Amino acid sequence: MYGKPQPATHFDPFPDGGGYPKGFIEWALQHMNAQPEQILHLCSGSVKTGTTIDIRPQTNPHIVADCRQTPFPDETFTHILADPPYSQEYANNLYNTANHYPTPYQIIKEASRILKPGGLIGLLHTQIPVIRKPMKILSIHGITLGCGYHIRAWTLLEKQPTHPQNTNPLKGL
Repeated sequence: MYGKPQPATHFDPFPDGGGYPKGFIEWALQHMNAQPEQILHLCSGSVKTGTTIDIRPQTNPHIVADCRQTPFPDETFTHILADPPYSQEYANNLYNTANHYPTPYQIIKEASRILKPGGLIGLLHTQIPVIRKPMKILSIHGITLGCGYHIRAWTLLEKQPTHPQNTNPLKGL
């Protein structure tokens, strides 16, 4: 699937789910050129490394919050990973969080706000997210556990620097 198997060192036991496939975080960190402690995990579930945010207090995240409205100032992070429920139905059936289901677009919108220019977000989902500037898709990878399993897309995006527009047509003449 995505390289050499690694021990699952990034997770706490959590019987109700919420975690990436085994070895995935290590693979994603390589692609993002990041260390575990640099990552903000949105919809963190049982992830225990980096900074974790989840709407469910029972997962013991660092911050209990909706990933669509995080408590961070603009341009705080350089690396974000997100593995949300893949539909409102999944959110309801698996986690009883249907009223807080974040769409991929909503996750990317908030990530764009809290990412520094040049920062990266990796989103694991069944949909490729709709994006707007300043976000740019760098790559898309199919992720599966093997034959007979669903395939998900891991979309890697970068926040592009914004340049102020020259509004004075006489400037520089």
